[in-house]
Formats: sequence, structure tokens, C-alpha cells
Amino acid sequence: MLDALFEPYEAAGLEFANRWVMAPMTRKRSPGGMPTEVTAEYYRRRAAGGVGLIVTEGTLVEHALASPDTDIPHIGQEQVAAWQAVVQAAQQEGAKIFVQLWHQGPMARPGIGAEAVVEDGREVVVKADAQEEQALFEAFVNAALFAQKAGFDGIELHGAHGYLLDSFLRYGRGEYVCDLVGEMRKKLGANYPIALRFSQWRVDGYEGQQFHSVAELEGALLPLQKAGVDIFHASTRRFWLPEYDGSDMSLAGWTRKVTGAPTITVGNVGLVTEELCGDGQESAGELLRRYERGDFDMVAVGRPLLSEADWCAKIRDGRSSEIVDYTPEANQIYP
Repeated sequence: MLDALFEPYEAAGLEFANRWVMAPMTRKRSPGGMPTEVTAEYYRRRAAGGVGLIVTEGTLVEHALASPDTDIPHIGQEQVAAWQAVVQAAQQEGAKIFVQLWHQGPMARPGIGAEAVVEDGREVVVKADAQEEQALFEAFVNAALFAQKAGFDGIELHGAHGYLLDSFLRYGRGEYVCDLVGEMRKKLGANYPIALRFSQWRVDGYEGQQFHSVAELEGALLPLQKAGVDIFHASTRRFWLPEYDGSDMSLAGWTRKVTGAPTITVGNVGLVTEELCGDGQESAGELLRRYERGDFDMVAVGRPLLSEADWCAKIRDGRSSEIVDYTPEANQIYP
């Protein structure tokens, strides 16, 4: 039924084996911020299992307030060799691999962001001044260069869910993110793929909406595209839910319509295969309907790939009955 999603696809100068993407999922298995041989095996297994593109777990840029966690991977000079092993493991199995560059910003406590945050009379997030903004800017640019040095096929900026870059988008500072993308484009070269993950929701508010109309969405995305974003990853919690009144198109559909750029949809794909969604459609049928309509170009799958590394291959080969279904216990599976 989903054969069309297994056809080769070309975007941003890359040839993908198919249109399936492994979504970024925080794993907290990198002691001291260093990816390990187990990390390489984790991504190798999903590449061998048939995904066309892997987007790594959020990977921290080098900044003191990037995250209080000590087991999330970093990307800096010290980690380049370790990441090279991860990249090679995935590429040798036929997948492309992007690293997702991350700074938790105001979602960290203590944190930093485009605006200060006060909770219970205490400032838990500091508003970045000009000097800090420059330091953050340089941390992201340097991380992108280290990613290129490590051999990643491209990068994805985590600009979603209320984290650092999203905070600039939400507080009317989109030009900061555009300038960052523009500087990366200059340093990385014209042909190195840059993706951006963005969202309406935040981790502390699933019902949030920062782009209240198609015009607002267009006003945010087109400058980013002009600055150098090649691929948009529209993060939603349910891929079939309509974003604006008067249309059943999701955030991914509107993103594709507004920008014309390669677009990734995501949101419970593979978790609701027997559940009705959309307009009374079974999940796989609704996914295919939207793909054939041109709402998106690639499909990201998250948690099902934790419990079933061969999820894509089993869907492709008509062996869905053999898939090990995701349960919360699968969060502990590694690699």
C-alpha cells in the first residue's frame, strides 16, 4: 500500500534510498557527551532496517547552558572522531545521516533564551544580551562545521518545541535565526544540506500555536528558506490533524504549499496503524492520500523504530504482522 514511499528520492543534492526518515529521539546514552561504539551500532541497525535518512538525537552545541544533562551527545572537536564512526556505520548500510544541532535554551533550568522567564519569583531563564547572542551564534556555526568535518550528509537545526532557536522565532526574532542560517550557508558552502525542524507546540504546552495563520507561517518560513534552509521538518504530534480552519491540511501540508521546499511530516506514524484518523481513514491510507496530494515529500518515524529496528523493511516487504509493537519499555532498548 505504501510502495510509493519506498521509491528513491532526490533532494538538496542528495539521493535517498526512499522517503522514510528516522526522527530524532533523545536517548541519553552518551557519557560525558561522547557518542560511543554502541551509538554507532544503534544507528547502523536502523539504517540496515531500511530508513533512507537518519536524523540523530538532539546533539548539543558547545555552550555552558546548552543542557544540564551530562549524557546527551555533543558535537565539538573532541567528538568528531567518535561521530565519524557513527556516520560511517549508517552510510555503509545505505542511509544518509544528518545531525540535529540542539541547544535547550529556555527549556533548561537554568537556561538562556530570547526572553527572560521568571518562575515563583526566581529568574530561571536569562535573556541573552548582545554578547551572549553572539556566543550562541558562534556555537551553532562551529557545531555545523564540526558536523561537516565528521562526514554528516547534512545538518538539522532544532528550531522547535520551545528550545533556544524556537524562542527567537516565538519572540519576533526570526532575523536572528535567518542570520544564523545565512552564516552557516556561507561557511558550509552552497550545496551542503541544511534542514530546520520547527513546530507550533512546545514541550510545556502541546496546544500552543505561534503561527496563527497561513500568512504568519509564510512570513516565518520564506525568509528562512531564502537564508539557506533546504528542507523543512514540520513537527506535529498527529500527522493528520488540520492546522488551520477551512482545510484538512496539516502543518506539513501548508509548509510544502507555502515554500515548495522538500518537507518532512511526522506525528504518530506507525503508532496508529489500526486506528482511524483524519476523515475516517485508516492511518496508512491517510498517510498515502496526503502524500499523493503533495502535502509532503518524506515521512519521519520515531518510537516504532526503538522497538523494531527493521520497521521500514518489514513494511516494505509486507511483513507488518512481524513488527514488534512499541511499548514504553522500548525506551530502554539500546542499541
